[in-house]
Amino acid sequence: MVVVLSLILVIWIALSYQYRVVTDIMSDGLLEELRADAEFVAALVGNDVQILLLSRAQIPHQRRIIIIRPDGTAVYDSQGSSTKTDQYNNRTEIIAARAQGTGSTRRRNDSSGLDQLFAAKMLPNGYVVSVAAPLSFESKLEDRLLRPMVLAAVLIIVFAGVAVMVRQWRDLARVKELVSVARAYAGGQFSRRAGLLGNDTMDHLGHELNAMGQQLETSQQQIAEQQSLLDGALGALTEGVACVNTVGKVLYANAAFRHLAASGADVDGTTYYQHIPVQHLDQAQEFEHHRRQLRAIIIPVSGAMRVIVLHDLTERKHLENARRDFISSVSHELKTPLTSIAGFAETLLDGVIEEDPVTTRDFVTRIAKHSDRLAELVRDVLTISRLEQGAWEVRPTHIDVSSIARSVLEDHAELARRQQVTTSLGGDVKIPAHCDPELLRQLLGNLVSNAIRYNRESGTVRLEVFDQAAGLDASCIKITVRDTGIGIPPEHQAHIFERFYRVDSHRSRQSGGTGLGLAIIKQLLDAMGGSVSLVSDSSGSCFTVILPRKDPRSDIAT
Repeated sequence: MVVVLSLILVIWIALSYQYRVVTDIMSDGLLEELRADAEFVAALVGNDVQILLLSRAQIPHQRRIIIIRPDGTAVYDSQGSSTKTDQYNNRTEIIAARAQGTGSTRRRNDSSGLDQLFAAKMLPNGYVVSVAAPLSFESKLEDRLLRPMVLAAVLIIVFAGVAVMVRQWRDLARVKELVSVARAYAGGQFSRRAGLLGNDTMDHLGHELNAMGQQLETSQQQIAEQQSLLDGALGALTEGVACVNTVGKVLYANAAFRHLAASGADVDGTTYYQHIPVQHLDQAQEFEHHRRQLRAIIIPVSGAMRVIVLHDLTERKHLENARRDFISSVSHELKTPLTSIAGFAETLLDGVIEEDPVTTRDFVTRIAKHSDRLAELVRDVLTISRLEQGAWEVRPTHIDVSSIARSVLEDHAELARRQQVTTSLGGDVKIPAHCDPELLRQLLGNLVSNAIRYNRESGTVRLEVFDQAAGLDASCIKITVRDTGIGIPPEHQAHIFERFYRVDSHRSRQSGGTGLGLAIIKQLLDAMGGSVSLVSDSSGSCFTVILPRKDPRSDIAT
């Protein structure tokens, strides 16, 4: 832009100068002619001012001749535009003529608006002859010379400006492209290339930049392949693996290490002891971290590198504790009925059978009761074991859920009578489904059994099955078991699905429960893809079960 403006200024100055030189030369020539005409007119009219002689003179018609009296008024005007009151003595050329004999000037005509040249000659009698002519050649010069020159200059300037702007735009675009490619390389995007063609300096710079990008891209791909191999090998491990330097800064960590040490957060560039509560790893150590039992070992490698390996012992510890607790609970639950059976049997063997038939019958009844409880406990343990191991053979079929619910209530009619509890069935009349009827019967049976056992005298148990409940997905079935029992305190509700967990151990044993009923329900629902929720207070409890209309394992089983 500066170059274009400078070019415009230079051309304008040159044209202005040339135009002024030409006009000055032509003005000087015209002025000499006017002076000659003034001399001629002065000689022609003489001292006695012979006006009539002017009509015979060969004077160009574009000349205006005015003869001025000593008082400044015009005695003659070739164009006849002067009046008796016009005053000419105050004009520059007239003043000069009266003072020096001749005078000349250039000024704009007020009537025509054009510049004119004036030449004046003083006569001996005090009259002054004034000859004027318009500078019409200037407009002709403008039309014939100046305007074409200006137009040509403008065209040259436009073409030059366009060429300069195109070149600047091209250079600016190429610079922007080079800057963009360089920024992409700085950001790790080595696949970018500069599309510059040519042999100038900027094009050579683009070619060198492209060559550097190609080398960087190749190096990046090689590093990515090596990183992928390392991530694939170490990422498949369940053990956490991290490479650290001599000051403990993590240089690499696999996903398992990030999960175990920092709950999934990025650990690269930090020291390992910021994430695990072990600062000196001279030997294998076990510790608790984020509710997990971990074991850490460190392995020296070549140079200043060391490898830390984290083993997650949580599941193993949990299984060991669960197995120990289960064995303890089962042993405790088996001990009570076995002790009772053994005690009553020994008493009978000591002679009570012959001496007291009534006591004998009572003892035999107790033995039978504890035997039933023992058999039920063994059956529940086997059931929950089969469910946990996936050993229950799935046999899905088309069933009517309402019919199975009615059958379950009939099976528990005797238990309800003994407990003085009234049972009832509600909900939709017929609900088709496709699932294992034995699993469903086991689920409903445990819910109804618990509702009867832990109810009040003269209480009620209502089993309801809904096909189209409010807010229920069309692919699901809703089952509710509501009782008027003793309820479950809020502090116990989160634990009732645990094995052998009892809100009231004494009442549970009196009612004949094994402590595994709700645990079996939870396992059954996990197997069937359902869910259970509980609402309970002092007026009773309500278990709500949501089951899929089609068992998710039925396709696999068939």
